[in-house]
Amino acid sequence: MAASSAMDLSAFACHQCGICCRWPGSVLLTKADITAISATLQLTEDDFIQRHTILSPNRRQLSLKEASDGACEFLGADNRCRIYDARPKQCRDFPYRWRADGCPALEEVQNM
Repeated sequence: MAASSAMDLSAFACHQCGICCRWPGSVLLTKADITAISATLQLTEDDFIQRHTILSPNRRQLSLKEASDGACEFLGADNRCRIYDARPKQCRDFPYRWRADGCPALEEVQNM
């Protein structure tokens, strides 16, 4: 869901539930994302692209592949991002530019 500027997110505290990492849709990648993630995984950019990306539905960008259950393939069993320090800009923008329904941390902020 698109973010609303009316919500004060200063009290947002992630619960590490992984809902945002299971949200349907593409995680679009920038060139900077590809460079950072490749370095984190110790892969060449070409190897990273071949192993971990697909052409996005808009056919203008690459996006991360999903796991078989639809979650981000970098979401660990502990609901933590395995590439957190190099996570894509789109992920860094959560919850400021987009929101995931069912996020308990967002629900807490909404109920304050």
